[in-house]
Amino acid sequence: MNLQRIEELIGKYERAETTLEEENQLKIFFRNEVVPAHLQDYKEIFSGYYTLTDERFTSNDFDDKILSLIGDQKIIPISRIRKKNIYVLTTLAAGIIILLGIYFRFGINFSSISDTYDDPQLAYAETRKVLLKVSATMNAGLTELNRVSEFNNGLTELNNLSAFEAGMNNMKKISILDKTKEILTTKN
Repeated sequence: MNLQRIEELIGKYERAETTLEEENQLKIFFRNEVVPAHLQDYKEIFSGYYTLTDERFTSNDFDDKILSLIGDQKIIPISRIRKKNIYVLTTLAAGIIILLGIYFRFGINFSSISDTYDDPQLAYAETRKVLLKVSATMNAGLTELNRVSEFNNGLTELNNLSAFEAGMNNMKKISILDKTKEILTTKN
């Protein structure tokens, strides 16, 4: 076969544009003829195709054997109650696994919690000091909230402007009536 034609078919093969007949031509070329050095890689590919098409991996009655084995199995339907029980048990198991994971990950040790002060008066004084500091910080935030209440007062005054706007809309209606009156009087 012409070497130029073979190279053209290889190009088509690489672009996945060959027909089965063209691929068979390539198989025959690489099986029978002496192959140039630059096409040796393709010889292995196409000679492999030739040997694979002749192999049989299973016997002729393989499909029948598998289908007969499958056909003998009984299909046992799972009832709704059993499905629900399985669902509940898997949910419960997942929850337990999560809790165990948290326990082992963070290593919670409840026996390590103990008093840090021996004198109850000193503990009370420290607690009071911390709570007063928290209270002062919270009160500092409340002064900012006073500004918000002033803003709300301004919004209520703006609501009064909406009443003014409603009055202006009524005035526009009156002006339309006046214009209609003028038009009617000028026509007479």
